[in-house]
Amino acid sequence: MPADSRLARAVADCFRHNSITTAGRHLVRCGSLTLQLQFAEQDLAKLLLPSFVAARATAPDMTVAVAAAGLIDLSHLVPEPIDKPRLLIGEEIYASWQPGPHGILSILDFRSKTAVVWLEDGGIPAWVASRPLLPLVHALTVHTPWTAVHGGCVGRSGRCLLLAGKGKSGKTTAVLACASASWDYAGDDYVFVNTMTGLIEPLYATARMRTAAEGVFPDLLPASNALSDETGELRHELRLGSFFGDRIRGGHLAAILLPRRRGTAFPEFAPARRSDAFAALLPNTTIGLPGWPDRVAAKVAALIDLAPVYFVDTGQNPAAIPAAFSAFLDRV
Repeated sequence: MPADSRLARAVADCFRHNSITTAGRHLVRCGSLTLQLQFAEQDLAKLLLPSFVAARATAPDMTVAVAAAGLIDLSHLVPEPIDKPRLLIGEEIYASWQPGPHGILSILDFRSKTAVVWLEDGGIPAWVASRPLLPLVHALTVHTPWTAVHGGCVGRSGRCLLLAGKGKSGKTTAVLACASASWDYAGDDYVFVNTMTGLIEPLYATARMRTAAEGVFPDLLPASNALSDETGELRHELRLGSFFGDRIRGGHLAAILLPRRRGTAFPEFAPARRSDAFAALLPNTTIGLPGWPDRVAAKVAALIDLAPVYFVDTGQNPAAIPAAFSAFLDRV
């Protein structure tokens, strides 16, 4: 990666570019943060803004410019070899290069709290568009008690259940079943957690639903923004702002649930160890949070100490999940 000063100049130059507010300035909520997003193209604004919840007018915690190579050229900052992920962490600058069919360069100037997301070919993977700016949010809050964690979260009356586990374990089905039954919704992929207080906030107004669940949640299909095949399995990338509205909100952690499929007819709960929760949360969390792995591990460990941990077999009938989860939440 280039030196800090060169990257800082690149961020400043991007904000001086006359195209960077073509699609206006937009305040959005992202976890505990308010972000001001500025786009060089209307298409980028239309793609990314529905992933967030709109914020009230307030001073932003970070201002982010999103631009494609067609308008701003930052190719000289992309590290060699171009097909390898790279990371630079300095006292003043954080920079992440994510290669792939659509390469993404993210640069944050810690001093000014301004950042740039540069899209190498103007495109962005559909699954990244469902959790945009995640590396920048991670970098901005790494020295705070807050962290993003890979999991789903729903709640009632301000008390939240955090679900974490392997793919196809039933996490998304459980979260969407509860949200569709009028629970509060804090996310399906990544959520934001204060590891000192247990407060949870939604990062995004999105979910990633496998096409196999189309018959279970037909009412959510109009929310599909795109189909992704990140792991070779098609998923609907859902934008849920207009579906769940002001129920996209957080609360305080009441319990951590580790979904697993054991073939039960209806949801069943069993005590789990904290080491089980650590193993379920940490590996997938760190994949999306480039940098500071020791800090992430310490925060995840602190989080697990805040609430009881249970396994849950979500059963064979998704319609039974909300009532079972409600009875469980009343017990813990």
